[in-house]
Amino acid sequence: MTPDNPPPEGVLPPGMDRRGFLRGVAGGTAAVALASLLPAGCGRDYPQARADRAELQGLTAKEYAVARAAAEALLVDVPVDPGLVVRRLDRELALVGDPVLADMKTVLGLVEHMTPLGGRLRRFTALPLERRRAYLAGWRDSRFNLRRGAYNALRGFVAFFAFADDATRPLTGFGGPWPERFQVPAYPVDYGEVA
Repeated sequence: MTPDNPPPEGVLPPGMDRRGFLRGVAGGTAAVALASLLPAGCGRDYPQARADRAELQGLTAKEYAVARAAAEALLVDVPVDPGLVVRRLDRELALVGDPVLADMKTVLGLVEHMTPLGGRLRRFTALPLERRRAYLAGWRDSRFNLRRGAYNALRGFVAFFAFADDATRPLTGFGGPWPERFQVPAYPVDYGEVA
């Protein structure tokens, strides 16, 4: 491909050539392969689910702990318990199942164990809150699509299940669904003669 011979419209994203595409696919494949090799971790190393009395349906205790640590870092000044957010996330991921559940498990494994790439020697869940925020900001601002995509998936799920809570209404200005705001009187409807 040259500037004189551009790819057909819609084949590659703007600004991406074949070499860039192959680098991106190879990097993403390598990261997913690495995530599959990461240790599962013992439940005693991740007591958050037990402390929150979470009855996990889709996530492991380790994945719950990573998601909870991420929720704590992402939900700055949001009046919703991070444990509640992750319990909702766990329930919905279990209902949806694969491939969404498997992809989120991969994201959580990468976030937990890829901290050395962000200049940190401890696991994500072992980092203090401010360092977790800085680490996630590194994922958000990364030049690698995989890291940005993983961050956006995690942030999207956390934000959705946090802001679905009624406690966030003062922050969003949402007055509630219309049945809570308006009294609609019930009245009989005459459909005429039914045959």
